[in-house]
Amino acid sequence: MSDLEKNVLRKGKLTLFMGAAPGAGKTQAMLRAAIREAAAGTQVRCAVSGAETRYPDTLALLKDSGLPSAPERGGELDVEQLVEMKPGLVVVDRLEARNTPRTMRSKRYMDVEALLLNGIDVYAALNVGHVESLNALANRILGQTLTETVPDAFVEQADTLRIADAPPEEMIRRSGRNPSEAGALSAMREMLFRFAAERTDSRLDDYLHGRRAAGGGVSGPWPVAEKVMVAIGPAPSTEELLRVGRRTAAALKTGWYAVYVRLPEGAAGNGVKRQGEPERNLRLAEKLGAQVFAIEGRDVAGELLRFAEEHHVKQLLVGESIRPRFGLRWGSTLAARLVRASRNVHIRIVPGAGHAGDRVEDRKARSRDPGIRPQSGVLPRWSVYALITLLTAVLTLVMGKYSEQLEIVNIALIYLFPMLLSAVYGGLRPALFAAGIGVLALDFFFVAPQLSFTVSDLRYLISFGVYLSVAGLTASLAERLKRQAAQARQREAHTASLYAFSQQIGAVSDVSSLLDGVTKQLSQTIGAETAVYLPDESGALRRVHASSAEAIDGGERAREEEVVVRMVYEEGEEAGQGSRTLRELPGRYLPLRTEERTYGVLVVRLPQGENHASKKALTDEQQRLLAALCGLAAAAIARFKLAEEAKLAHLTAESERLRSAILDSVSHELRTPLAAVIGSATGLIENDELFSKQDRMELLETIRSGAMRMSRLVQNLLGMVRLESGMLRLRREWCDIQDLIGVSLAQIRDIRGRRKLTVDLPDDLPMVRGDEVLLEQVLGNVLGNAIKYGPDGSEIGIKARTNGRRLVLSVSDEGPGLPAGEEQRVFEKFYRSDSTRHVSGTGLGLAICKGIMDLHGGGISAASRTDGKNGTIVLISLPLAEPSVSGAGGQSQSTAEAYEEKGKADGE
Repeated sequence: MSDLEKNVLRKGKLTLFMGAAPGAGKTQAMLRAAIREAAAGTQVRCAVSGAETRYPDTLALLKDSGLPSAPERGGELDVEQLVEMKPGLVVVDRLEARNTPRTMRSKRYMDVEALLLNGIDVYAALNVGHVESLNALANRILGQTLTETVPDAFVEQADTLRIADAPPEEMIRRSGRNPSEAGALSAMREMLFRFAAERTDSRLDDYLHGRRAAGGGVSGPWPVAEKVMVAIGPAPSTEELLRVGRRTAAALKTGWYAVYVRLPEGAAGNGVKRQGEPERNLRLAEKLGAQVFAIEGRDVAGELLRFAEEHHVKQLLVGESIRPRFGLRWGSTLAARLVRASRNVHIRIVPGAGHAGDRVEDRKARSRDPGIRPQSGVLPRWSVYALITLLTAVLTLVMGKYSEQLEIVNIALIYLFPMLLSAVYGGLRPALFAAGIGVLALDFFFVAPQLSFTVSDLRYLISFGVYLSVAGLTASLAERLKRQAAQARQREAHTASLYAFSQQIGAVSDVSSLLDGVTKQLSQTIGAETAVYLPDESGALRRVHASSAEAIDGGERAREEEVVVRMVYEEGEEAGQGSRTLRELPGRYLPLRTEERTYGVLVVRLPQGENHASKKALTDEQQRLLAALCGLAAAAIARFKLAEEAKLAHLTAESERLRSAILDSVSHELRTPLAAVIGSATGLIENDELFSKQDRMELLETIRSGAMRMSRLVQNLLGMVRLESGMLRLRREWCDIQDLIGVSLAQIRDIRGRRKLTVDLPDDLPMVRGDEVLLEQVLGNVLGNAIKYGPDGSEIGIKARTNGRRLVLSVSDEGPGLPAGEEQRVFEKFYRSDSTRHVSGTGLGLAICKGIMDLHGGGISAASRTDGKNGTIVLISLPLAEPSVSGAGGQSQSTAEAYEEKGKADGE
């Protein structure tokens, strides 16, 4: 196999470190595991930063580890560069975090998913409250809103789940929470442990299904997690049974099933009324949150136990009618039969919630089919013949004692009982055997001459022939009914499989997850190895998914498969076993196609015996299931392709719009200053002797003003390009707000005119960490807008204050203000308000400011003034550093160290 195929097939492994809440130590556990991998020779890249580094012990461990940092673009993980570097392991914290709007992927878990698809292993950290299905419950427990979530489908694909746990007191100490939250943190720990247990049980289900499909493994439920199942009946009293089941499932914090067994049409006790009554109980079960199933079968108890074993149910709740005060109960109830037949399922009986009329129905319609009993209860075939012989011998002894009172006709009819029972429960051969020994016993013991096989009356031979014909006909009908029941059960399983898959494809967001779902469903229902071929960019078919490593082989068979796959893809027709083309092949090749086109090929490899012949052929029902799954998969792939094409079309249209806007803005903004510069320079060159010294200075000022205007335009364009491409890198250092404002005011001195500047700054403003050059550009653009839109002689105000853990700068002018509804649009690229079209500009200044503030973790907003004056006020907020222990003078230690560091930098 080529390296390209190996890279496509090899998917990275995800190890998820989960904690109950911040402070549980999941990031430390992840870093220690990464350090061990690095010591073993694995190339590791670390992307642990942000909120997790606020813990001193975590920050110290990160610095001491020496793990190289992962590349970043625009302050976020640079996935494309990581894919090119191809490290062995990438460490990512805060899996639920949202990326900046300008990144290709909106959430961090999507970045991780891209790394996994490119064969890179990932260590990731996540708190259980950010799992999508548990988020609402976590919000109620913690009393706060956890806004960001990670889909359950992504969490479930983790190859390894590691729990990082700490006592509530330790989490409170490390995260600075209120001590009163200890109870909530204990509840979150319980949620974490329950989530881990349920995920382990889900993996157990997959393993058990795989073992069964392969013909091995254990056939009963494994007692790991308590799964609850309620047997639904038609009686109104079943409502209480459902509520008991709901409370039981809630106490165990697990899901539950509600199952109703519908008798076939024409069965005894199966009237129209009885079939319609359960619908009310089924609807109630759905409202209570149960997974509802309605199955068909003649033996209610057997079908319930079969369902419980297949779904690994541990508790089965069934109602039991209260015994009458006087009189006896004839026959066994459903609960009693379940207790006798169950092996590994716990039967819980709820008194007073039994099925109305259940005893009569079961007594009349019950059929003890050994095929539906647990495998451990199936008798050997020879014992069936032994039981028939024993029953016939017992009947012969009893009838021999009363032969004088019984007529020969009645004796012959009594011998029909073993034959009928054998036909219903044993099949054709046991029925014929029972009929044969019945005829022999009747002839030998009761037909004259007795104790001899000689028949004196030849009419008995006709009776014997009819007897054997009835046995064969009855056995054939019983065998047909069994086959129909098995087919109905198979259809039910396939329908459930299609329903589950249709729900899954609505939730997946990539082709890889979709193909995982297809192979999982086929493994559970058919038990075959599968592979999927999709075309690459050049049109060549590549194997992009295989159900297991064993499904990938090389040599002549692989080349033969590729030839068949290419033929199926080009022709759009099935091939292989059960089809019209190349039916001698052991596998089945199905095109993934819609009405418009073919998207790929699904290969199903059936188990093989000697000479590469298949051990079993696909049934008609299995072939219909394959066709339905291929149709659903093709429709989902088409949906993904259309979404990609729509996204590409949108990006193309957006690029065209931006290109037009750039050309319009640049041509307009360059034309005016260029004309002024050329005119002034030409006048100085050609008529220098006509100008006085003052005139020359004015012309030179015009040239400089035009050049500075073009310089600002080029600077804005370059800044936007750097932001859009993710090339902008922050050089974080301690910045003094007063210095930033001073430098910005010096830059606008030449364009300020006669506008009045008012600066209001407290003396105790703290320092901030950021890129000094970029922050000066933000202030310069905002002040430039205030000068541009404020009339000459107006006032421009600059204020600064602290608000919690943020520093807020406000710049106000006395211009026309902002029209209602444009407060956010002014930060869009190339946007110009209709009220300011008369003022020159490109519409890039505020867009660049917003991009720079997003990189700093800050914010910027604009609004009309509300103090009774016309104009606009722009608010710029920056995060402050985390406070440390205060010194004797009251100033925080981090602020003092910042000034000391700033002084050293200025001195250098």
